[in-house]
Amino acid sequence: MRKSATSKDGNHQGTSSTFARRSFLRRIGIGGGAFLPMAGWLGSRVTANADHRGESLRQGDVAILRFLAAAEILETDLWQQYNELALGNAAFQQALFALDGDMPTYVNQNTRDEISHAQFLNAYLASKGARPVNLERFRTLPSSQATGANKNAKRLTNLMNLTVDTSWYTRYRSTGNPDFGDTFPQIVNLVNVPAIPNSDLALGGDQIQVIGNTAGFHFATIEQGGSSLYDSFLPKATSVEVIRIVAAIGGTEIQHFEVWQDKAGNAPPVPMDTGSLFPALPHATEQTPNGIDGADPIDTNQIMARPCKFISPNLPLCSVIRPTSTANAGAMAAATGLTNSGLFKGQSKEFFAALFELAEEADEAQRGF
Repeated sequence: MRKSATSKDGNHQGTSSTFARRSFLRRIGIGGGAFLPMAGWLGSRVTANADHRGESLRQGDVAILRFLAAAEILETDLWQQYNELALGNAAFQQALFALDGDMPTYVNQNTRDEISHAQFLNAYLASKGARPVNLERFRTLPSSQATGANKNAKRLTNLMNLTVDTSWYTRYRSTGNPDFGDTFPQIVNLVNVPAIPNSDLALGGDQIQVIGNTAGFHFATIEQGGSSLYDSFLPKATSVEVIRIVAAIGGTEIQHFEVWQDKAGNAPPVPMDTGSLFPALPHATEQTPNGIDGADPIDTNQIMARPCKFISPNLPLCSVIRPTSTANAGAMAAATGLTNSGLFKGQSKEFFAALFELAEEADEAQRGF
């Protein structure tokens, strides 16, 4: 049995995270017994040979990298679905063009990057004697049947019925920070909607444009989550090499988010008579002749992270990634958020058991252990 990690204030972090994981899994119908058969599949927890100086890769570092590898595999799966349709479905491609003329190639590049992350993390784990993450047994979900999709491929993720969290839009334009308990409204309410077409839709129609707009916002939602996730692990990693990996890959997640939040702001309004309202977003007025920027903080062109509370409310506001705490940005938070969004709708109990086992172990990592 793993010992509970004890923080400086004496709180037993491991116990609380275990309780949170089991409480969540009970709510989705998975009992505690489901975790035992997964131990072998999740891989060894012993320390592995690490860098060239003969040091060892700590159990916590292995746990961090294994969860990130799993996250990148899942990310690769959803981006591959987007990429197939962005490049191969004329109606979906045109809907993305409404956000930016380079959207299909940006989707292709993002897909390439996630593939590289997953491959690198697993290869690095293997090079240190740790078992790579393999989710192929859970590749059971159906593909889109629209032109361009690999219709017979089995997927890990489900893009057909998503609830997309768009609160990042208002969060990054606010001086608040979730790590201080601040909450933020949705800029667009996207509840139980598809982010890809499941069949061929009319070119230029309202239905496909709503789907394209939803995809544009989902792109940013996924990447801002990755930005916070990687950042949350930096204080936990022990090996300088692992810190370097987490910081370097996490930096590309931030780059992706900045691109996608800029493009999401171009999503055109769609009339209510389609059955799915996509409202007009708050666009900035033209700059006045005297050169004063009259944009409101909520306007679509305010894409740089607004300075916010950080570390202490007594310190000056600072432009940072937020949230970064384990509670709000860590592995359990990420796994729970993705699950609640419907991204894994149709997955097995064994899948959720494996995912949350990895998440718990990653969040329990501490520097030096």
